[in-house]
Amino acid sequence: MSDNYYEMHAENLSHFKAETRKAFATICNNFGFQEETTPLSDTANLFQLTFSNSKIRIIVEGINWGMNATVHIGINESGAALYSIHRLLKERKPEEPVTGSQVDQLYGYAQYLLTNAADIFQGDTHFLDKLEAIRKQEKEDAMKIIEVENARKLAEGYIKIETSYGDTIWRKPRPSLSPFKITKDKFPNCIEVIFNESDLLSGGAPTIITEWKAELDSTVINGDVICEVSTDKVSMEVIAPQTGQLVWLLEEGIALHASPCIALIVPV
Repeated sequence: MSDNYYEMHAENLSHFKAETRKAFATICNNFGFQEETTPLSDTANLFQLTFSNSKIRIIVEGINWGMNATVHIGINESGAALYSIHRLLKERKPEEPVTGSQVDQLYGYAQYLLTNAADIFQGDTHFLDKLEAIRKQEKEDAMKIIEVENARKLAEGYIKIETSYGDTIWRKPRPSLSPFKITKDKFPNCIEVIFNESDLLSGGAPTIITEWKAELDSTVINGDVICEVSTDKVSMEVIAPQTGQLVWLLEEGIALHASPCIALIVPV
């Protein structure tokens, strides 16, 4: 983040930090929490402040200045999962909902935790252990679903592509493509679909086609989405610049460089 950002938001950041420390001062004093000195993040719409004791970590977040605040709690161990205060709110319902401005929410959550989470702050991790067991079971169930789906796709002849950022792409089987030049020579009036790399702020990460919405030899309509391109963080849709037949495409998983042609459309 640039120095200009901190200059612009220094007052907001300072105010939020001060109010967070005030709101959680009693929790810190009563249960031996200390503010962690390592900053987690300061970004344009998110600020985090962390408190921890020997057993528990609390992360306080302010999102979209003046609108929302939230709290996450978890066991103070490296790699331990953090859970939103809303998981606690579901089981230990407050007398009144926490509402109001971002600062009001900070004080409301702090007061709620003092009343409803003293056992956790003192080192009783049964509630967090239960959430962790649920999380692990959900993860195992999700993996089983993925395994079944992957087996189905392989059985149906789908092609599996591992991306450069660790995700997997599955694409339908399609006939072997003719080389770009041969196709272009065959259809001299075809329209090139050019992907503008500058349209996707990838921050240097590889950009790839992750899914074709239209298939080879199908008719595409001007203005309709024909494919999706992605990086490890963001994605965008590419639309057809012309109605016509899709006679060539750049296949999924190939890194895009220097605004390449990703498809050829023969107008109809």
